Amino acid sequence: MKNILIFVLCLFLCGSLNAQIYGCTDIRANNFNPQARINNGTCTYDATTVTPFYTCNLPVQLNGTSGLVFFDNKLFSHNDHYDKTLYQISTDSGQIVDSILLENVVYQDVEDMDQDSLYLYLGDLGNNGTGNRNNLHILRISKSSMFTGNIEIDTIWFSYADQDDFSATNSNATDFDCEAFVVAGDSIYLFTKQWNTYGTSLYVLPKFPGRHQAQFITHYHVEGLITSANYNAETKQIVLCGYSSLLQPFLLLLYDYQDNDFFSGNKRKINLNLPFHQVEAIAGLGNYQYYLTNEYISRYEVTIPAKFHKIDLSEFLSPETVNVLDKDKNTGHFLIYPNPAKTNLFLDGEIEFSDIYVYDNCGKLVKTSNNCQQIALDNLVSGHYWLNICHKNKIISIKHFIKE
Repeated sequence: MKNILIFVLCLFLCGSLNAQIYGCTDIRANNFNPQARINNGTCTYDATTVTPFYTCNLPVQLNGTSGLVFFDNKLFSHNDHYDKTLYQISTDSGQIVDSILLENVVYQDVEDMDQDSLYLYLGDLGNNGTGNRNNLHILRISKSSMFTGNIEIDTIWFSYADQDDFSATNSNATDFDCEAFVVAGDSIYLFTKQWNTYGTSLYVLPKFPGRHQAQFITHYHVEGLITSANYNAETKQIVLCGYSSLLQPFLLLLYDYQDNDFFSGNKRKINLNLPFHQVEAIAGLGNYQYYLTNEYISRYEVTIPAKFHKIDLSEFLSPETVNVLDKDKNTGHFLIYPNPAKTNLFLDGEIEFSDIYVYDNCGKLVKTSNNCQQIALDNLVSGHYWLNICHKNKIISIKHFIKE
């Protein structure tokens, strides 16, 4: 009996260890590990540059554009100075469609905005002047009141829990500046703009009115200045935008992370083909389309007007568009059934492959199999999944299925 118990215990431990294999789970990465089940943030990628598929100039009233948010089929932007106006802009032309004046509020350096289902959050976060502001806050605006003529606004005040020194610094010389935040669940997450280290620190605070201390979570050396953030609640993907010391704008894609440590998973940096553009704002449309704006700058005899851009990131974020590499003509065709499926998924046809990888709708690897006829689904929750079929370590096909 004792030997049987030891044997069962060993099987349990081995199964637990196999289920906890850490590594790169992103099949797009150079160092993808098909055995890994938990992303440990080690994925590496080739240098990549993308070009917006649409660009136009913004009106001069938005030369200081610094935030974007899309809701109720409307796109809004704001300036980063004392202009207390929210501008609704056309998603086709970038021109101003309407405006909302926020009276009786105090502005100093409004740098970004985000939303949840009930509120618009407008962040007076900028702190790069002297680095010692003691009035950092986020305005919480009731969406239902925005077009009534009686706008309801309250305030979320905060300070950084680990900022002890409030001595004045020179301009652009503090690591306690911030221009980017997202609202997720019951919290607000800040991504700082660190002028000394060219990194960013992640902080969290409650999203409710009152006075709070933003608690430090982690730091990431992004090699640039973060200026805006977008969170997709459906896919749990975060896209940050920013620029380098040479004004090379970039995006940082964060996904397949653990809990609220957004830098624990994939961190894919992509340059934008917009040299010398000070990109300041980003907002998502659906899961993979994004709007961007850059503010007006004139430096070193170069003038760049404020502009509005549209960009498609489905190539990098959508499980459906993972590149199919070197398809083998001899692999044949096959079907998966039933779809939707409850307990098992079956494959039928002339198939030659070595491994199957199942990803959830957020791009996280949830199951592997080398069974070419049947895949057990009983350990998967209901939802949409993607089946990646591989042969000789290359993807030959991708199939979508639904687990009931």
